[in-house]
Amino acid sequence: MFVLATLAASLGVAATPGVAGAQASVAGEWKLLPYRTPINPIHVGLLRTGKVLIASGSENDPTHTTYRAAVWDPGAGSFSVQTIPWDLFCNAMSFLPDGRVLITGGSLQYNPFRGLRTTTIFDPAAENFIQVQDMARGRWYPSTAALSDGKTMTFSGWLETAGVPNQAVELYDVPTGWSPEFMAPWTPPLYPWLHLLPNGKVFFSGSAPDSRLFDPATKTWTASMARTIYARDRRYGSSVLLPLRPEEGYRARVMIMGGNNPATATAEIIALSAGTPAWRALPPMSAPRIEMNAVILPTGKILALGGSAVDNDASTASLGADLFDPATETWSSAGRAAVPRLYHSVALLLPDATVWVAGSNPFQGAWDNRLEIYSPAYLFTTDANGNVVRAPRPTITSVPARVGYDASFQVQTPNAANIASVALVRPGSSTHAFDFDQRLVDLNFTAGSGVLTVTSPPNSNIAPPGYYMVFLVDKKGVPSIAKFVQVSFNPTNQPPRGMILNPTPTTDVTIKAGQSVTFSGDGTDADGSVATLSWVFPGGAPATSKVPTPGEVTFPTPGTYIVSLTATDNLGDNDPSPPTRTITVQAPVFSASFTNPPAGATVNGTQTVAMAVSGGGTPNFTYRLKIDGTEVFTTTTPDTSATYNWNTTTVPNGAHTLTLTVTDATGQTSTATRTVSVSQTGAITVALTTPTPGQTVSGTTWVNVWVSGAAGPYNFTLKAAGTTLWTESSPDTHVTLPWDTTKTPNGPQTLTVTVQSSIRTGSASVDVTVQNGETGKLTASFTSPPADAIVSDTTTVGMAASGAAPGNITYKLAIDGAVVSVQTIAATSASYAWDTRTYSDAAHTLTLTVTDSAGAVATATRTVTVNNGATGSLTVALTTPRPGETVSGTVWANVWVNPGGT
Repeated sequence: MFVLATLAASLGVAATPGVAGAQASVAGEWKLLPYRTPINPIHVGLLRTGKVLIASGSENDPTHTTYRAAVWDPGAGSFSVQTIPWDLFCNAMSFLPDGRVLITGGSLQYNPFRGLRTTTIFDPAAENFIQVQDMARGRWYPSTAALSDGKTMTFSGWLETAGVPNQAVELYDVPTGWSPEFMAPWTPPLYPWLHLLPNGKVFFSGSAPDSRLFDPATKTWTASMARTIYARDRRYGSSVLLPLRPEEGYRARVMIMGGNNPATATAEIIALSAGTPAWRALPPMSAPRIEMNAVILPTGKILALGGSAVDNDASTASLGADLFDPATETWSSAGRAAVPRLYHSVALLLPDATVWVAGSNPFQGAWDNRLEIYSPAYLFTTDANGNVVRAPRPTITSVPARVGYDASFQVQTPNAANIASVALVRPGSSTHAFDFDQRLVDLNFTAGSGVLTVTSPPNSNIAPPGYYMVFLVDKKGVPSIAKFVQVSFNPTNQPPRGMILNPTPTTDVTIKAGQSVTFSGDGTDADGSVATLSWVFPGGAPATSKVPTPGEVTFPTPGTYIVSLTATDNLGDNDPSPPTRTITVQAPVFSASFTNPPAGATVNGTQTVAMAVSGGGTPNFTYRLKIDGTEVFTTTTPDTSATYNWNTTTVPNGAHTLTLTVTDATGQTSTATRTVSVSQTGAITVALTTPTPGQTVSGTTWVNVWVSGAAGPYNFTLKAAGTTLWTESSPDTHVTLPWDTTKTPNGPQTLTVTVQSSIRTGSASVDVTVQNGETGKLTASFTSPPADAIVSDTTTVGMAASGAAPGNITYKLAIDGAVVSVQTIAATSASYAWDTRTYSDAAHTLTLTVTDSAGAVATATRTVTVNNGATGSLTVALTTPRPGETVSGTVWANVWVNPGGT
């Protein structure tokens, strides 16, 4: 059993009695660690070893082509960094019953982002990753939740298609892999907040206003069962399942807080055991928070920390932390952090009852590597002289390695008579303002001499199987250092062990692409029998096998693949650290390629597909061509080239994937792929999808351009204010062009992109507002509603100032020339709740006048349309494509929804 040394001692923080901060015994203490993280902590999870896994992939930096993960050892204060084959940036991560980490999805592509189908598992014992069965479709920004039967649910995330949410639930089981997809009848937000309830159902608490239930037994969702009081999306706020206590009948209550931009400080609670559950307002936090974190402490209180009032604006950072008491439903101060924590910040409860806080990544490629430890007030007391010192802590001598459900077990402690509560806390998995696995369950106990007799949770709905930290909290509210225990359906069962017999034990293999490796294996079980052996062959054919000796497995594509064998016994327990073999597949001695049509080309009619072999190989060569996965052509020839006449009228307009596989006489294989677009119209069409119409832009803005209807390569020209901003030649039908808006005058501008192919030209344009503040030059702008928006009911008018002199700023808002609000505040943003129902259904002009402390004045105007004609209806504006526009291929539709509607 792992015992974590006192973190404070190992990090040089005062761990022995001595003078601490004057407020430490009241609000706790924040301290920066004397070292920094070498890797951007995008997603972190506390392992059963007491170490912390950091899964970052490309680390929110599109220039990174090496993907990384790391393990932080709090006791040693060290990081072990490793490279991985997959971009796990923006994944979901939960703990399996065996203590390993299941990781779903990640990034297939940047800007626009697209989701990976890849599933990986991290083994805390070996500290390595394996790849298991892919999901049905991609997921970027998904969520996972551990279920009561030991399976893991994953939901949401963008598909391989950018901007399209995955509406399917998939369930992962270690022996069998992924279930079929179970489609939701609604569209989820990214990173939905999911909590397993004591009735076995999964509660969706946000970030959208509607709340729902998923029933794993029927694989179905309820319609909206409750709607939050805060009517807007709490994007990058947080949600916590409050402690489950036996004396309260394990009643389920969920608390949500913060989110949105500008952020809210509001919080709400819902009692899910009520006949008709409804959200109820709580007192607000001390500050608004977007990109916040919320952590359950061993005492059951909730630490809310980090974030800012304006998204990724460090000048509005919420440095002060708050502590929520579920018993009194009140907040108190939890001290003040040193570092602003914005996008991609994380927070974890550690086994020594402190909270580790890391990360802040407001822009791609820029992140904060400083680390903080928060020591709550319960770790401090005052001595006889009134000095603040470290509080004496209860200690745990030993706990069982495994416990079952609704059963007694013993915790050895010399402080038995002084213990007030015993809690199981599930290790956290934190990213994007939410902790996927966070859970606290209080346990009934009786005290004896040097021992506590504790009753485990009654069932797996209360505590899903897996590893937990056991904390003792004494009668003064001071927690112990935790020990880990595994809660299991079969606590006395010894798990089986798998063995890979071939390739020879401990021997990894290097082959050429297209060659095969012969596999065989076995398994043993000390107190039962092995029921199944599950092979996973990433990159191989076949991809999986359930027989002990699957024989030859072919690996057609160069790369590094980790093959694993998982044994499962007759009671359903699996090998917690399956054996692996690394298969390195080198490029063949020859290369297959397409020589026509060009990559990204738009084709029509009959198109010649030209294929070639180069670099060697042994004749004869067998060429196999597939279009969208269907084989359309095969030939065997000694020639190093082959052609196929493709009748493109047999496929619909749009993108299609050509896949070429060439095998030489020795069995070596090389593959190539090419994506082209079919358009039988012959007309070139240009779509400019970002920035959006009426958008206010500043700094470097990325311009997304799509082309269809003509063969490449293409010449792209970007212009604004009569100036050429960027030129680029590319064969791709989609490019992302950088626009340095600081080189374009502030104010309304028309951005135009012109695309020229070899014989045709097309263009597209969008009207935007350039707003770049200059040091010493005051500028005013509206942040909401969007220009030309349609609004109704009560709409928030967001106002901002930049380049202001230090001191108060006065914001004067006029609507149709009549002043409706004057605010003088020391902030660079303000807002006004505009009741549009007192205005006619027509266009209205908003005028903002900003005056700073030096007397400088700046103005901004915005025109919006009021429409309150249909009470309760949702107002939607579709701004592209434009009326009468001719469209083909993939067309991006820009939709605006009135944020003031219902």
